[in-house]
Amino acid sequence: MIVRLANSRALVTLLLITGALWGPHAGAQHPTPAELKYFTPVRSVIFDVPDTLLIATIDHLDVDASGRLLVTDKLGQQVLLFDSTGALLASLDPRVCHPGFTFRPVKAMFGGSEFILLFNAGPWGYRFTSDGACLGGVHSDFGLSKFVDIDPKGGLIGVVDGPEWEVRQMDGSGKPLNSFPVAEPKFPNASYRFSGGGLVADGFHVYFAWAPEPTVMKYTLDGEFVRRIRKSSRYFRSQHADMPFEVSPEQVAALRNWTGTFTLALYELSEHLIMVQYLDNRSGTGYQVFSKDGELVAEELGIGGWFFIHGGNGLAYGLFQPDLDDQRELPNPFITVYKFLPPQ
Repeated sequence: MIVRLANSRALVTLLLITGALWGPHAGAQHPTPAELKYFTPVRSVIFDVPDTLLIATIDHLDVDASGRLLVTDKLGQQVLLFDSTGALLASLDPRVCHPGFTFRPVKAMFGGSEFILLFNAGPWGYRFTSDGACLGGVHSDFGLSKFVDIDPKGGLIGVVDGPEWEVRQMDGSGKPLNSFPVAEPKFPNASYRFSGGGLVADGFHVYFAWAPEPTVMKYTLDGEFVRRIRKSSRYFRSQHADMPFEVSPEQVAALRNWTGTFTLALYELSEHLIMVQYLDNRSGTGYQVFSKDGELVAEELGIGGWFFIHGGNGLAYGLFQPDLDDQRELPNPFITVYKFLPPQ
């Protein structure tokens, strides 16, 4: 079964009401190689070792330099660590070493080779070794950020909303170290409500994009604004007014008339490249690959409902949900790995 974004406007409306812009398990598509110009499939990762493993959804995926995969399954309330072939290495559950912990995983990320950080919907997080053994809780001042990434040195970088929007720099436990203000988004209510957009921290700069604005902002670690990264085309459409903050019929009506293009996600595709993914309720999904200096390298816009759920080390990862098997059971979703092929 291939789940398509058949009605983008209806999908966006529904996911606004549920508090999320998109869910990988709700919109995964498996295109043939000919459908993507600059990505070619190189292998698939099937999660069937052990054969009793059950994965309800893959809501977030992180991959380390060796190819190990960190899967967050919100519906199944589990975080699973796999090797590069899909064999289960560990199940990360803070309740094992911290009885009474309310386990509601949001996502989990590798902190290089040093640790794994679980982001949780209160308590806000828990830390594990890179092999999945317990390390302990996060700092008392840590809270969930709008966007967050872990830089190559294991520090956390997040965009935090509040009286003023700011980029906050933290150590690996989430202890705040420094911060700098950033300009308020053009559509603060929509930026607060939507879970799209994203952030990349590469140790030298911070790149982030708000969900309702298809523009990447680049800052130095000292808070100096460097540039906006964007390449316009006929695919992109502008929005002229924000929506009401509270979930209401008026908010839903405002969304039905939303004309802007959304940023779904932002990935560090390689040491020198970032990839931005988009959703337009008229033209479907698309992506652009930029150099970190803002030069457009490749793009495919208006490609139906296809998008990746992770990118890094020159690879991108797509999610596929098979049909029911002969026993009328739904197999686990699996991942197809694609290699980026720059235009010649």
